[in-house]
Amino acid sequence: MKFKNKTLLTIFFSISLYSTSVFAEFNQDVLTIGPLKNKLIIDKITENKMIQTSTGDEVLIENIINQTQNTNVYVIGEFHTNYQCHTFQRDFIQSLVKSNPKLVVGFEFFKREHNEILEQWRLGKIGEEELLKKTGWYKSKSFNYGFTRLIMDVIKENKIKVIGLNLPRDIVHTISRKGFDKLSQKEQDLFPNINISNPEHEYFIKGIFGDMVFQMPTRFKNIYMAQKAWDVIMAESMRETLAKKDYKDYTGIIIAGNNHVVYKLGIPFRYKEAEDNVNITTICPVFISEQKDEETEKFPMMKKMGKPQKPFARFSRGIADYVIAVNQPEKEHYPDIGITVKLDEDKILITRVNEESIGEKYGLSKGDQVISVDDQKITSVEQFYTITAGKNREDSLNINVIKNIICK
Repeated sequence: MKFKNKTLLTIFFSISLYSTSVFAEFNQDVLTIGPLKNKLIIDKITENKMIQTSTGDEVLIENIINQTQNTNVYVIGEFHTNYQCHTFQRDFIQSLVKSNPKLVVGFEFFKREHNEILEQWRLGKIGEEELLKKTGWYKSKSFNYGFTRLIMDVIKENKIKVIGLNLPRDIVHTISRKGFDKLSQKEQDLFPNINISNPEHEYFIKGIFGDMVFQMPTRFKNIYMAQKAWDVIMAESMRETLAKKDYKDYTGIIIAGNNHVVYKLGIPFRYKEAEDNVNITTICPVFISEQKDEETEKFPMMKKMGKPQKPFARFSRGIADYVIAVNQPEKEHYPDIGITVKLDEDKILITRVNEESIGEKYGLSKGDQVISVDDQKITSVEQFYTITAGKNREDSLNINVIKNIICK
């Protein structure tokens, strides 16, 4: 027999816990693949630096813009929850728009069907909360919008055209679970060059998935086709926009996960297959490691005689046209409080609290009803995530809940 005893609980805490990420063992930064001429050169980069891979020279954002004036499309990779990636994107667009106001920025995490909503937001007809609600940003549990807000603020300030690059996830999920041939003919037609093979890209994706490639070959085949579909649709979304009369003289900026960009094998390859004369510039981040040079570690005497080594990252010069160094912070800028909520009739209920999360630490449980956050009454899932997602690790957060205590 179960019974419920409801009590009121107010939680006040400072978001300051460590947040960790898991990275694949496959070192994808030092591969000698792709179309760039210097792909056989393994170089290194230290923190807060940017390098032009064709020369190995350090550059600033202004240098990149001056050196790429003939570029039609910039494809910028990112680690989705790395703050430095997004501050670079913000600063790059802010600098570029000064000399080239005719820009179209496309995001991986918005869909094609969101374009009208994005236009309404850009023109100030709807606010941020309505944008997130109408695009389902937190309904699909996307990454913290705070990262993307950095770029979106620049877009709105300069009235830059913004588009979604993706399709509804169920199409890609159908491909990954059942195969490309399970799509309708109309859906298949959305991916015009998906059957063009690229052995280097397949090698790259196999390296990421590791043993699964051999343990579940049919499953991997479908997953790989889904990955290609993802690349094709993001390339086509920008290409089709820039082909329109209103945007023919515009420069495109595609912002997507790093694996869609590196070595020009994902989005850039699919874009070039559809439009060979396009001039594409790629910019990708690499993570700085705290490890020291291997030589000084192998030979202690050299370590004593030499100067302390700055943290650095190794990378192949084939990875992108420009490489930026970003840190892998011990603390995330926007830590996840580890709570999932849903709307149940007129109540916002906690459906999950992650183990060892901030939410668990401060006593939140599955079944608790959220009443308010920072004295704002919570009436929607989007509102809850919008408020909590705006917090960085130094902020405090006041969550008022009705506890749901279940006893057997």
